[in-house]
Amino acid sequence: MKRVATKIKRKLNRIAIEKRYLQMIEKAYNFRQTDAGLSDFFEYEANKLRSKIHALELE
Repeated sequence: MKRVATKIKRKLNRIAIEKRYLQMIEKAYNFRQTDAGLSDFFEYEANKLRSKIHALELE
């Protein structure tokens, strides 16, 4: 039972990270024309989240 709960927690965590990743990508895109620095920041944060997602996929 404990193993199933851990898998469910990982899945929910991954879904939350993916949602946040998509938000960061959208923000980066929206700021691309008006504020390049802010766009770069959101893109950098999105890339960090993508790395976390990839790490979770390998587990």
